[in-house]
Amino acid sequence: MKRSAVLAVVGLLVASSVGAVVAVGSAAQTDVAVQSVETSVDQPAPGEPFTLTTTVANLQSSSGSVDVTDVYVRKAGSTTEYGRIENVGAIAAGQTLDVPLTVSIGSPGERRLTVHVVVRDDDGDYQRINYPLYVDVEEPDEAVVSFSTPDLVAGQESTVNASVSNGDEGVLSNVRLELAGDASVDNAERVSASIPSGSQVTHEYRVTFPEAGERTLAATLTYKTSEGVTRTVDRNVTVDVAETNVDAALTATPTSVNGTAAIEASLTEYGNVELRDVEVRAFSGGEVVARALGEDVPAEGTRTVTLDGDRIPAGEVRIEAAYTAAGERRTAERTLRYSPRAVSEISLTGVEFTRDGSTVGVSGDAANLGSADVGSVLVSVGDAEGVSAIPPNGEYFVGSVQSSEFATFEVSAAVDEGVERVPLNVSYSVNGERLSRVATVDLSQPSAGADDGSGGSGSGGLPLLGIAAVLALVIAGAAVYRWRR
Repeated sequence: MKRSAVLAVVGLLVASSVGAVVAVGSAAQTDVAVQSVETSVDQPAPGEPFTLTTTVANLQSSSGSVDVTDVYVRKAGSTTEYGRIENVGAIAAGQTLDVPLTVSIGSPGERRLTVHVVVRDDDGDYQRINYPLYVDVEEPDEAVVSFSTPDLVAGQESTVNASVSNGDEGVLSNVRLELAGDASVDNAERVSASIPSGSQVTHEYRVTFPEAGERTLAATLTYKTSEGVTRTVDRNVTVDVAETNVDAALTATPTSVNGTAAIEASLTEYGNVELRDVEVRAFSGGEVVARALGEDVPAEGTRTVTLDGDRIPAGEVRIEAAYTAAGERRTAERTLRYSPRAVSEISLTGVEFTRDGSTVGVSGDAANLGSADVGSVLVSVGDAEGVSAIPPNGEYFVGSVQSSEFATFEVSAAVDEGVERVPLNVSYSVNGERLSRVATVDLSQPSAGADDGSGGSGSGGLPLLGIAAVLALVIAGAAVYRWRR
C-alpha cells in the first residue's frame, strides 16, 4: 500500500502549497508547487528499484502554462543523484502533473533526500522547487529461508531441507527458491504459487558435495509481496562436509525360517557412509545359487537379509554383499562351510472322521516329515463358522515326534448342519521356535483326509502324502516297532 513518505517535520515545511514556491521575477506570473511525493514501497530493499511519484501543481494564480523540464532526486546536501527524468511535459494553470521516477538506493539505512523540480514558463525563464523526503531502506524481512542439513559426507548424495517462512502480514506469491553453492543439486529450482501469512513451505533437495571441508549452500529466493513488489533475497549457509569413511563388514549364519533351512547375512556399516542398493548373493562352485535384495544400511547401522537355504548345496559357500557407497560400487565377502540345519515338517496323515449328529470325531497321525525332531506337538480344533471344539477333546497334546516318526491324535468338534470342513490347528516347536499350520478335514467325502493347503490330494484319508511317502512311513513304522520289540 502506498504512503506519503513525508515526515511530520516535512509537513510543517510544506503545509502551504504556496509556501513551497520559490518565485523568480519575470514578466509572467508563475506559481508552481510540489504538492506531494509518494513512494511505491514503504521500506524499499537495498538495490531494489522503487518509484517516487511527484505531484507538481501549476497554481491557478499562474498567468500561463509551464513546461516541466527536469525532475531528479539527490542525497540531501550533496550531488549524489539517485534518479532523473527530463522533458516531462507541460502543465496548464490550475492543473497538476504526476511524475513517476524510478530510483534505487544501494545500502540500508534512513536516507534524507531532496526532490528537485525544474519548470520553464512562457517567457523562457526557469523556476526550481525543492522538496525534502525521508526514505528508510531496509533488508527485506517478509520471507525467511532456513536450512536443515544432516551429517554430510563428501561424494554421498544427501537430503537437505530448505524452508521458506512468510513473516509478512500479506500473502507472498510466485515464490521461487533456487539452491546452489559448492554442491551439485538435483532439481535445484522449486516454485510455490503462494505462501499465506505466518505459514511455511519446506522443499527437499538431493545434494552432493564432491569435496570435504567447510562448504557453502546458496539459496536465491524470489517472490512478490502483497504490495505487488517483486523481491530477491540471497541466503548462504556454511556446512561441514566430512571425509568419506566406508567400513563395511558382512556376517553369515546358517539358520532355519519356518522350519526351512536358510542363511542369514548381516551387513554392517561402521563408517559414516550409507550403503545403498544392497544385493546379497550366495556362490557355490563359482555359480550364484541364491540371492536377495536388502535395505539401505545407515551409517553405524546393520541390515539383515535371508537367503533360501534349499537352493544352497552343502559345502563351501561364498556370501557376497554388493552395495553403493559414496557413488562407488563395492563388495564385502564371507566364506563358510554350509551344512543345512535340520528342518521339520509336521503333517497330518491317515486322517479319518466319524459323525454322530452334530458331533464329529477326527483321528489320525501327526507325522514328522522333516529331518529335525520336534516337540510340544498340539492338534486342536480351529475356529470356523459353524465349528466349535467339544471340551475336553477339543485339542490333543501329541508331545515329541522324532524325525521320520509319527504319533496318533484324536479330537472332537461340534459341527452345524451343512458345514463340510473342519479346520485343525497343528503347532509344534523346533530349535526353540514355535511353528504352526492349519489342516482341513473335508466332511463331504466318505473317507476324507486333512488338507493343509499344499495342493496335495488323495484317497483313504491321506491327501498330504503321495503313495511313496505312505509306503515309506509304513515300512519305517514297522521297522521301529520290530526294533522296539
